[in-house]
Amino acid sequence: MEQLGNYVITSSFTNQNAGYSVWGFADRDGKEYFIKQFIERKYPANDTVSSPERIQKKIKECRQFENNKTKIYQVLNNSSDGNAVRVEEFFRIESKYYIAMQKINSIYQNISDIVSLPQDEIKRLCSIIAHAMASLHKGGLIHADLKPDNVLFTKSASGKLTAKIIDFDSSFLETDPPKPGETIIGDFHYFSPEACRTIWGEEVELTCKMDVFALGILFHQYFTGELPGYNTKESSYSGEAVAKGEVLTISGKLPDDIAALLKDMLDADPQKRPSADVVFHVLRGTLAEDDDK
Repeated sequence: MEQLGNYVITSSFTNQNAGYSVWGFADRDGKEYFIKQFIERKYPANDTVSSPERIQKKIKECRQFENNKTKIYQVLNNSSDGNAVRVEEFFRIESKYYIAMQKINSIYQNISDIVSLPQDEIKRLCSIIAHAMASLHKGGLIHADLKPDNVLFTKSASGKLTAKIIDFDSSFLETDPPKPGETIIGDFHYFSPEACRTIWGEEVELTCKMDVFALGILFHQYFTGELPGYNTKESSYSGEAVAKGEVLTISGKLPDDIAALLKDMLDADPQKRPSADVVFHVLRGTLAEDDDK
């Protein structure tokens, strides 16, 4: 088997749902890990082709990449409540960069699996996700790519269904957001209107409320199996429609308290959206019992 630093690779690497990376599984000291290799950044190790000036430029870019990732992973690891999966190790081997994280053995894979659960169970799972995000937001970390693929469901130590947030490749700190016109990597279906405006080159503030908007869309799917609606044919995504002045339509299938919460989470004005912590407490308040995570 292939050895990668301290890890023994146990599966072939794949780029399925991986963006600018490939991933696989590995074993270290009898424990299973998820290993991701970044392919958009390579250190000029043993570079005999580039000029010295070009090599120094590449090294500088790699150092910036390392510093940025290290800061983000430190905040993630220090802020996580346990339901945002921590990065165990960020490392380089020759020219390639990797991260190692705990392997999550997920149970449910599809939105339809969540929709079929009892409504109180959906509320409880949404509250777990909101609490995990509130913990990260306290550290100023924006996930920026919340979507079904990045929320895994598994069993907690007590045997109850719980949620785990993964994939912080697109994440950034509130103090160091993308600049107007820069690319924000993620799924457009879950982009906030302010993320859309930033990509369009507008000067707008990017805050943790980006994630609250994405959670509003995600939770709408968990409860109804559907994305929120909008009327314009000129938009392809919810955030784009809101950025162009439309108000999203909340499904009539939802109970009034959940509908009101999602409406607030999907407000065009980030300042009017509730924080993830408020979302957590509102959801907990709708439950008959305050279950553990």
